[in-house]
Parts: sequence; structure tokens; C-alpha cells
Amino acid sequence: MIRKTALLTGIAGAFLFAAPVLAQDATTPQTPEPAPAEAPAAQPQSLTLTPGATVKSADGSELGKLVGAQNGASGQELTVRGADGSVRPVPVAGIRQDGADIVVNASLSDFQAAAPVAGEAPAATPPVDATDAPAEPTDSAEPAAADEPAA
Repeated sequence: MIRKTALLTGIAGAFLFAAPVLAQDATTPQTPEPAPAEAPAAQPQSLTLTPGATVKSADGSELGKLVGAQNGASGQELTVRGADGSVRPVPVAGIRQDGADIVVNASLSDFQAAAPVAGEAPAATPPVDATDAPAEPTDSAEPAAADEPAA
């Protein structure tokens, strides 16, 4: 009796162990075939944003030179120093690179209408070098003909 029970238990265990293998359909492949690649996936455009690069509008007019990037109220923005020296934001929507230049969807009038970025000082004009200016006497009490020999 014990022998019969052990034999039947062993057979039942073997069926339970083999049941998942027997349930599989032999005609279906075990690994799914990869979907045929109809077209390669579009790779995101790679940009090189270098401070000092020229930023242009879509129509080709120059907006200014790239200063950097920031997170603004409308999302990420480029900061561009215009010809007047003030730094203004430009939205990054539609940005692309054309050689070393950066092209954005904002027009020149949109750029000039944008409020300057707070905390960015306008570009300083270089100081006048003292050697470039003609030397003029500061004391009018000295005679002008002091260099002439006395007669």
C-alpha cells in the first residue's frame, strides 16, 4: 500500500512538473520575432550651444550673441546679448543649428520687444585709455612758453 501511494504520488508530481511544457504549442516560436524596421527612428537633433555663438532669427536677421540658457516662465530659454548690449530671453522652441550659428523661431521684433533679463548688466563699454587722449595742461597758472629759451 505504501509502495502504491509513493508510486502514484511520484507520477502525479511528474505530470504537474511537465504540465507547463505540454501546454505550450510547439508551432509558435518561443521568442517573439522583432518587428521589421520600416524606417529608422528619428534621432533627436544634436546642438552645440557655445557662449558667444551668433543667434539668428528664422528669416536670417542676427539677434545677437549667445550668453547662456535659463529656465524662464515659459520653460527653457536662451539668453542672448543684443546689439544694444542688453540680454534678453529667446524661447528654445524650434531651435536648430546652421553651421556655427543658432537659428530660433523668434523674429527680430519679438526679440527686441522682450523684457531684458533681470540681473544681467548691459555690456560695458571699454574704458578710454589715458595714453590715447591728448595730454593737456591742468594748471593754467603755468606759462605756456616755459619750454622756450630765454633771450
